[in-house]
Amino acid sequence: MSRHTSPPGPLGLTLAEYAAARRTHPQAVRSDYTRLMRAADGVTLPAPTRCERDGEVVKFCLPAGTHAGRPLESESVLIPMHSYRSTDWYTLCVSSQVGCRMGCTFCETGRMGLLRNLSAEEIVRQRLVARQLLSGPIPTARPFRYFGDAVQNIVFMGMGEPFDNFDNVIQAIRVLNEPRGLDFPLTQITISTVGRIDGLRRLAALRRDRDWPNLRLAISLNAPNDALREALMPINKGMPLADLQRALREYPLARKGRYLIEYVLIKDVNDAPEHADAVAAWCRPLPCIVNLIPYNPQRDAAYETPSDANVLRFLRRLRAQGVFVKRRISYGRDLMGACGQLGNPEVRRRPASAPPLPHSAGWPGSITSSRPLGS
Repeated sequence: MSRHTSPPGPLGLTLAEYAAARRTHPQAVRSDYTRLMRAADGVTLPAPTRCERDGEVVKFCLPAGTHAGRPLESESVLIPMHSYRSTDWYTLCVSSQVGCRMGCTFCETGRMGLLRNLSAEEIVRQRLVARQLLSGPIPTARPFRYFGDAVQNIVFMGMGEPFDNFDNVIQAIRVLNEPRGLDFPLTQITISTVGRIDGLRRLAALRRDRDWPNLRLAISLNAPNDALREALMPINKGMPLADLQRALREYPLARKGRYLIEYVLIKDVNDAPEHADAVAAWCRPLPCIVNLIPYNPQRDAAYETPSDANVLRFLRRLRAQGVFVKRRISYGRDLMGACGQLGNPEVRRRPASAPPLPHSAGWPGSITSSRPLGS
């Protein structure tokens, strides 16, 4: 695995850092910095190596070096969102790594292994290329704010575990939030983690020192007991559920803030009524919203998607116990852009098969197709 060690490029710098690199005062380069970040003035953005579309959903890949002689890519997804007020916008799902070392068995990225951390600049570039794409031939949603390109939310839910690349992710968020640059609100940035307790504690310290009260957090739960969660998510062996819950209770969450608890429903693995009861019990001490995500088919995967009836039954059982729960609609399945589907199989380091799980069997996965941009 190679790690990013080169000096940060201009797109990975805040205004103060940009000025320091030029040995001048921020006031002297403020206009230059604003043009750089808002119009990409003076830099050439990389052309996507791949760009695929399924309706309004767009997955694009950017070059990210090489590994063992093979080219690497970061993968990002533009997801259309619609509100009851007839407001349309996009959520941008960005990657923080190429691959991931967390090894979650239901995740395409986890089966790649960790190939490379992305630099802060490479993370920020995903935002700028998304803006460029939305000004091109892609049908755009009705502009909402932020320079008219309709991106309202940024979520670190692409390839990689953000807390496994903590410093670069935090630096990218600083740049995204820079008032004289992209000026993207922390209230509309979400970090999704498998439950890295060390990362939560580092972010808690940063929250206290820098007053980042409104940065949002999503936690991938996916199982309500340690035995099942260890089979699905190896991270649980060193950071079990009781410790994770304690870390979340101690975290300095914003007043009226809530965690987003993500739960991938897998047929006959974690979708039984007793699982719902245990999820409700685990969530009860936490201010949270549970986001149910029906498992998305993957290449040669060992799991299946539960039926709509089972998803609704699970949802209703949680609601009956007072849990605020939503069902996530899956976008981009056909172009392998939905939750858990990101990852180029040509550079995969782990085998596709998953270990046996309680109450599971070895089902064949569905192989999906993708459509090129403009087809």
